[in-house]
Amino acid sequence: MKKKTGIAIIGVLVALLLIAAVLCVALVKKYTPNKERVLPEELAPVAEGEAHVVFWQEKYEKNALLLNGGIYLDFETVSSYINEDFYYDEKELVLSYTKPTEIIRAYPMESVYYSNKTKKELSCAPVLTKGGIPYVSLEFVQLFSDVTYTFFENPARVLLRTGTKDMLSLKAKKDTEVRELADIKSRVVCDLAKDSVVWYVDAGTETSTKFVKVMTEDGVFGFVRKKDLSETYHQAYVSDYVPETYPHILSEEEVVLGWHLVTNSTANAGLENLIKNNKQLTVVSPTWFRITGPEAENPLLSLADASYVEKANSYGLAVWGLVDNFDIAEEEGFDPTENSFAILSSTKKREELVNALVAEAIRYNLDGLNIDFESLSVETGPHFIQFLRELSVKCRANGLVLSVDNYVPSAYAAYYDWQAQGEVVDYVVIMAYDEHYAGSETAGSVASYGYLTTAVDNILTMVPKEQVIMAVPFYTRLWTETKENGVTKLTSIAIDMATAEAEVSRNNVTPVWDTVTRQNYAEYEKGGAVCKMWLEDSQSLAEKLSYIRSTQLAGVAVWQLAFGTEEVWQIFETDVLAE
Repeated sequence: MKKKTGIAIIGVLVALLLIAAVLCVALVKKYTPNKERVLPEELAPVAEGEAHVVFWQEKYEKNALLLNGGIYLDFETVSSYINEDFYYDEKELVLSYTKPTEIIRAYPMESVYYSNKTKKELSCAPVLTKGGIPYVSLEFVQLFSDVTYTFFENPARVLLRTGTKDMLSLKAKKDTEVRELADIKSRVVCDLAKDSVVWYVDAGTETSTKFVKVMTEDGVFGFVRKKDLSETYHQAYVSDYVPETYPHILSEEEVVLGWHLVTNSTANAGLENLIKNNKQLTVVSPTWFRITGPEAENPLLSLADASYVEKANSYGLAVWGLVDNFDIAEEEGFDPTENSFAILSSTKKREELVNALVAEAIRYNLDGLNIDFESLSVETGPHFIQFLRELSVKCRANGLVLSVDNYVPSAYAAYYDWQAQGEVVDYVVIMAYDEHYAGSETAGSVASYGYLTTAVDNILTMVPKEQVIMAVPFYTRLWTETKENGVTKLTSIAIDMATAEAEVSRNNVTPVWDTVTRQNYAEYEKGGAVCKMWLEDSQSLAEKLSYIRSTQLAGVAVWQLAFGTEEVWQIFETDVLAE
């Protein structure tokens, strides 16, 4: 009996030992980290001839191309994420970039680029196309951009860093592994040596309490146990890139610019009558140049006159020739908006226009050019800015002041990109008038005080004050309201200051000061119609000019010289406003 009992006890003990062994094996298996490794080709499969792109610690949705020894990103990515100043002409297949003194061109499949037409060698083509999509080599992009890149193999990947950034980092406290998933049973992606630095990915959104998602310094993503890593710390990656800045030709004194409407060569002779008694003016800008159509042999129509420049200079005035994109009278069906797009979106036509403008400026000894391109379409915006970049290079090389006329800043005209203008041109001129214009549905001021002050405040968020010139009107709009069958009909005409004064006097009207618009308001009946005017006169312009000077802008411009009076010019004397 005792023997059987002993055998039974031994059996139980053996069973318990077997169970313990099984449990031990299970526990060991459960808590022993998986040593199986992810094969390099499994990490992030990528097609032959392509590479993954990682911006900092985020994988990008598009791949890079690996062609002819170069690494290429599509143009849209380069423009959107690295350097928006690159410009690509899809029709003529030209990649352009401008620096303060250089116009750079590159063409598909050529392992060179041209700086001011001087050939420079590269190890691979700066630009190529695949499937109709333009791609730019990172070697070329890096020449002009705040970007660094590193290429790794198995799998092919490119790590990009742009600018300076504060990264959330961790350091390995001991030799450990980066795993495929947040689990020790997950396969090993790569080893992580003690003191290696990793970047925190998806900070604050992790789902595991024991693992952290990281990216290694060579761009491998995975999970590491928290206990194997240090506390997170901020690590600054500082770029050593020094951006080039465009120098500006600026006057040390206040600019007082007057536009001179010149519609034919005979009108040039009228300059002296407009300036001989005017001591306040510093710059005169005659409307001399007009762009022609894309098929025209000469890109410009010109009314420039050498004797005009000599006369202006004899009165101490600088001359900035104005170029516009308005209708060409002799061409039927001419559309300024479409024509401007056709010219400015063509690298060849832009270059012809730039060269023609600078040649005219040199030929007639001009001090500067004034660009007045209006009614541009949204699609034309980027091409317009590229035109200004390229023109600024040629103007700068020849000591020509470059100014650009603009609508008041507003959402509907944002594609004029005033900030980009301010970076490359010398003066940004804001035309603070036409608040109400011929097509307005209601009568109102051409330029109320609030309209101007808002324009000033808005442009100063984008352009430095020393580059801003505010333009004010020397004209008033005479509104006429009539009723026909109970329906009010509204018409208007623009009249100069002298005509407005005569109209008020002739109708025995005493204008009343409007504290909202800060203008004298006149209203009267005439021939069964109601006439209204918000007068631009010495009093209203003194208010505007006082605000302009209080914000220390570069100066003021007036449209136009022939519309002013001797009295109104007196307010431009600094001491008059000071009183």
